[in-house]
Amino acid sequence: MTVAAANLLVFGAHALAPLRLAAADEPARRRWAVAALPLLLGSALLTLFAIGSRPDDAIAWGLVHPIDGSAPAKAIALVGAALLLADGVLFVSWRRFEPSAWRALAALGFLALGAQALGAELLRIGYGPWSGTAAVFLCAALRAPLALAAAETAAGSPRLWSLVAGPALVLLALFWPASLRMALARDLATLAAAALLLAGARFAPPSLRRLAAAAGLVLALLFLARSAQLSRTLCVHETVHEFELQPNR
Repeated sequence: MTVAAANLLVFGAHALAPLRLAAADEPARRRWAVAALPLLLGSALLTLFAIGSRPDDAIAWGLVHPIDGSAPAKAIALVGAALLLADGVLFVSWRRFEPSAWRALAALGFLALGAQALGAELLRIGYGPWSGTAAVFLCAALRAPLALAAAETAAGSPRLWSLVAGPALVLLALFWPASLRMALARDLATLAAAALLLAGARFAPPSLRRLAAAAGLVLALLFLARSAQLSRTLCVHETVHEFELQPNR
């Protein structure tokens, strides 16, 4: 869960921070320019370590070797490399960045967040049941608000994305296969509490907003971790998936 939390925060920040910094002052820009690359490298190392300690879920989707792996592996690796390069350029030349460059960096951050969410959903599935390619992309999109809510909460008071993340988490669970939803029946209270805390954080007393959003994010991570654990117990067949409408089971 530590790796998932780090990824939510880092990739959410890479999407939101440059967008806000397009109109920010120089000290704020400098802080992000210095922090962005180490944060991304740390997140990448944690993810690689987590995959190495439990490689089966990554093997199921050909994510272990990006160069000669599956289409998702190549796409995720390409976007990740582009973001690393952009962070490196930012670290060296942030003073030259015009507002348009910051907005372009934010667009790349949103793209990287989408790639990270796709990878997280594929690892959640592993060899377990899935509902087809379209559902995978939809579930990845529904994961993204959690990362944006995490970044928003870390930066200040919860606003839009915490409000969106609550319903998105519920919809995410609804688009999972029926067998997984049935297995998660005992965890519905965790899902409901996470969704309510996230959606309601914006309307809590000011002193409690960040606490409510943080609690909702922790419960959401617990629910996602539980779903991945149960998906492994519902393993269909240990055959590498083909990322098409009909997987090779």
